[in-house]
Amino acid sequence: MSLAAEIMKGLQAQFGFRKTKGRWLQEGKCPDCGRLEAFCASEDPKIVQCGRREKCGWEDSVRNLLPDLFEDWSKRFPPTEENPNAAADAYLSHERGLDMRLLRGSYTQELYRCHKTGATGATVRFKVGDTTWERIIDRPGRFAKKAHFRAGGSWAGHCWVPPRLTVEELAAGADIWITEGIFDAVALCQVDRPAVSAMSVSVWPEHFLAEIRAACEAKKRRDRPRLIFAFDVGNAGVAFTRKFVDQARKEGWEATAAQVRPDGEGSKLDWNDLLLRHVSWKGEGRKAPLSDEMIDEYLWNGEVTLAKTARDKAKLIHEHKALGSFDFRHDNRLWWCKIRYDQENKPHRDVDEIANCAFRLLYRERDDIADETNYFLQIDFPGSQRTVKERFSASACANSGEFKKRLMAFAGMWSGSGEQLDRLMRNQTRLLKVVEPIPFTGYSAAHGAWLLGDIAVRQGRTVKLNSENYFDFGKQAVKLRSAERILDIEYDADKIAFEWVADLWTAYGPKGLIALAFFTMSFFAVQIREKQKSLGFLEITGLPGSGKTTLIEFLWKTTGRSGYEGFDPNKGTVAFLARNLMKVANLPVGLIEGGRDDDKGKGYKQFDYNELLVLYNGRSPRGTGQRSGGFETSEPPFLGSIYLMQNERIDAIPAVLERLMSMDIDKSRWSPATKVAAQRLENWPIEEVSGTIVHVIRNEAAYLKFYFERFAHHDQDMGKRVEGLTNTRPIKCHSQLAAGVEALSYLFPSVRPEWIAETLQVVDAMALDRQNSCGGDHPTVSDFWDKVQYLLEREKLDDHPEGKSVNQHRDRENHIAINLVDFEARCRNAGIAPPNMDQLKKLLRNSKSRKWIATKNVNNPAGRVLSCWVFDQPKKAERII
Repeated sequence: MSLAAEIMKGLQAQFGFRKTKGRWLQEGKCPDCGRLEAFCASEDPKIVQCGRREKCGWEDSVRNLLPDLFEDWSKRFPPTEENPNAAADAYLSHERGLDMRLLRGSYTQELYRCHKTGATGATVRFKVGDTTWERIIDRPGRFAKKAHFRAGGSWAGHCWVPPRLTVEELAAGADIWITEGIFDAVALCQVDRPAVSAMSVSVWPEHFLAEIRAACEAKKRRDRPRLIFAFDVGNAGVAFTRKFVDQARKEGWEATAAQVRPDGEGSKLDWNDLLLRHVSWKGEGRKAPLSDEMIDEYLWNGEVTLAKTARDKAKLIHEHKALGSFDFRHDNRLWWCKIRYDQENKPHRDVDEIANCAFRLLYRERDDIADETNYFLQIDFPGSQRTVKERFSASACANSGEFKKRLMAFAGMWSGSGEQLDRLMRNQTRLLKVVEPIPFTGYSAAHGAWLLGDIAVRQGRTVKLNSENYFDFGKQAVKLRSAERILDIEYDADKIAFEWVADLWTAYGPKGLIALAFFTMSFFAVQIREKQKSLGFLEITGLPGSGKTTLIEFLWKTTGRSGYEGFDPNKGTVAFLARNLMKVANLPVGLIEGGRDDDKGKGYKQFDYNELLVLYNGRSPRGTGQRSGGFETSEPPFLGSIYLMQNERIDAIPAVLERLMSMDIDKSRWSPATKVAAQRLENWPIEEVSGTIVHVIRNEAAYLKFYFERFAHHDQDMGKRVEGLTNTRPIKCHSQLAAGVEALSYLFPSVRPEWIAETLQVVDAMALDRQNSCGGDHPTVSDFWDKVQYLLEREKLDDHPEGKSVNQHRDRENHIAINLVDFEARCRNAGIAPPNMDQLKKLLRNSKSRKWIATKNVNNPAGRVLSCWVFDQPKKAERII
């Protein structure tokens, strides 16, 4: 399919145009207002716009709307013997919209290679001065800079001149437009404005102007062409425009400026952007962007930009717009001009400063769930004070006193009136971009995108934060509400490598792959729960020093999170726990074991693992009341996955236990090689592996298709191939894990088939073990009762007196009372190792085979008072249950 056909197919899919009229596609759905008013050219479209110009005004370039079609020009248009510049031609024509008749012979297609990374990309190269300049056209986001000058030679002071223009022709003309970039110069030439590129806003074009001067003298021309400095918007472009116009006038040139907007503020459109809109102009409701009338407007904007004083600028604005009163910006301050007329009807302008800084609204942040609206403002200051971009509440923007207080926080002073602020806000809020804040890091189902800090992934494509700190997805704009960045990701598709997978296998074997599989599954937790309604919890146990922390910290490195393994749920409040659970989506949440003590007192609440039950299906961990006049509540769902990491298995109700996938990290595979591999993982630079998460989620469609197919297989087959495995819930959870394990070979080609086979055997064993352990006591408690029973049997053989039994209770048929110190001593005397007593104390209250009644003083048959743990005997316990 040709590029033109792919563009039309993509636009039709996005907008659903219902009508063709002349050379226009019409009645597409506008992404902003939702009306069937979007339109574009039916052949070679460059811009899509909304026809409701006054009420909506939305527009965007085809390049932004279909970025994947404009990424890799040399693959789409490979060079041929007949046309070695095929990719460069396509880039200049299709992406830049330039008339190739104005460029032929002035460029070549070349290849750029980054000496640091080895990455390569096709370029379009132009000769400038004694050197060349080239623009990368193949996925330029991979490189630190999109454009480069060749080392050696000099371009400073020279200008790039379009091939159809000569210095003599320029010297004979009325005007010479001087732009920043080559493509801007060609764009202006395309609408009959003689233009050249200075290549930078900060370098005075002395050599070019010397050539023009010499050509004028050779033709005996007394005057010279007028110089029009037409640099890009922004502080640098404006500052050097003013400087160069002054310098040109001092050197005897007639000089002025042209700006898309006065003072270079607001719109980020350059001359090439305006050309794309110009060729897509429909002729309804406004002038063509590069028409003669609009060129006059840009020249007037330039005069306003060059005004030396606030009064000079006020005079220009009043004469041009005939307003009775208005605000304006000068020297990064805001001013107010009010016109009054004397008896002879002559205007007098009263000009007052209303703010010692200049601000403009960037976008509106709207949270429909919380019913909150905020505005983000850019605040510029005179002098060298740093520009800031900050949030202002809707109430602060609507009230002069509140606005003054908020502005003061950034050393700005508002001295205007409420009416003046209202006028400013009314003018700036019209057609303002709306950005939706997302309260968590990770996957937003509403936008089909992962927001991972400073990078987002949507439909397999990476998107970076724009200059205003939000992600622009064309139809949608989103940002992370919090300034906290829990992930710091460096991703380069050409540099990403997976040598660490072999070390993971060497150090941890099948259990390393199981942990990796769980993490990759976690990146799709929302999608998995959407289809399968649940996602099992991974439990990782092991003695201190077994390597649990090294494993988990490394896996977090693959997401861009350094030095992290999880949080201890016992060390925070209920709100702390809930926020940790809800601050991520499609990411793991780790609950780790910290220091615990059952005897801390009544004010200490230990985390109850039974509370995990609601998270299995993604239900909300905590509900809160909404701040409103009604009875609204908020119960945001749990969108992540859960892993537990501690020395021993947790104890909980059977419903929780059967949702666990438990594996124990031990040293059974330990060797000098495993130690070296583990150390390499521990020291692996995070910047080399942090892009792994991006690699995984860019493969979303293929991964999920494979995952769901393999899950269906394992869900049907696991109960058949594992003898005695019948419980459907462990089967489901471990089938999910088995599918995730098999999917690793798709994501990481270095994973070997024999590794997968061995790991699946371990997963099967985990499923059976979980079924067998979820209905009875915790292993530590079970071990305790086994030893108690052993001691009681010994007593029968040794004919112990009643007062000396391990059971200190008087009613031995119905109750059992154990003094743990006495129990521990009896174990040692009997030659058996006692259980871990600290661990035992944490678990005994949840004993199932003998129900715990109380921990209290007991008067034993011998008349001694001992502190004992008291339980029902099994028969009594069974009757109670």
